[in-house]
Amino acid sequence: MIPRLAMLLGIAVGLVAMDSGIAAAESSAAKADPVAARRQTVLQVASKLLDEAQVSYVYGGHQLGDSASCESCNQCLTERRPAAAQRLKECKICRDCSLDCSHFTSLVFGSAGLPYPYLETARMLSLSGASLQERYQLVDVGDEPRRAVPGDLLVYDGHVVLLERVHPPRVELGRSEFGHGTAAPNAVIQDTLTRGDVVHATGGGAIRRPGEGIQRERFVDLGHFRGPLRRVLRHVLLASPQIGMPPSSEARMQPSMERSRPSPAWPPKGRLRPVLKASGDDS
Repeated sequence: MIPRLAMLLGIAVGLVAMDSGIAAAESSAAKADPVAARRQTVLQVASKLLDEAQVSYVYGGHQLGDSASCESCNQCLTERRPAAAQRLKECKICRDCSLDCSHFTSLVFGSAGLPYPYLETARMLSLSGASLQERYQLVDVGDEPRRAVPGDLLVYDGHVVLLERVHPPRVELGRSEFGHGTAAPNAVIQDTLTRGDVVHATGGGAIRRPGEGIQRERFVDLGHFRGPLRRVLRHVLLASPQIGMPPSSEARMQPSMERSRPSPAWPPKGRLRPVLKASGDDS
């Protein structure tokens, strides 16, 4: 019994060290690598929106207004409790402050300074890879979750999320909870699923009240979060030259982005108060 506990403890310590090492490496890379620095900015914007924006999920919602607009929308939704498809119709104030999943990802990219014309989720799936890259600066990485990296968009049928973190494979001793069949008593079993943390605008799951439309969900199965994963999309300025555009194209795009960058739609005017958000766990 003691050797088994010691082995489990050793595995746990190793995973913690691995996580710490990954975080330290990402931080160092961001200082030296402009792609890593941009990716870190995207994740920081998403995290700040999660922590501070009291915005509700409304299908068709397209902007984050000031605090007063957000509170008015949340109050209307609380009092009237309209059906999901009727929210904008019954609470017109929500046109001034509400988001759906695709507008959230557009807001994150735009606020992080990445050129990105708005693209609805259905077209993320229907457009060709060439059209996505030429018109929307998105690289089609495929549909395998193991190829996704933080900052990517994961597209499912009717939903898109921003990948915040990929977790290393989890291991267990002598258990078959990951669906690998019967194992020997002291066998080390590794989870074959690709798990990670995502941030997204959503109207279900852990949402308890209006104003909690942006959520972080941890340790989700990236390959089957909202049905099967259909596409992994990466902004060209978050992609290596081998995956995205040639270096010369990126060099031409960067000054243009700096000259024409619009004023960020966020943070909005008015003070946003931090709000406690629920976290889902798919484990």
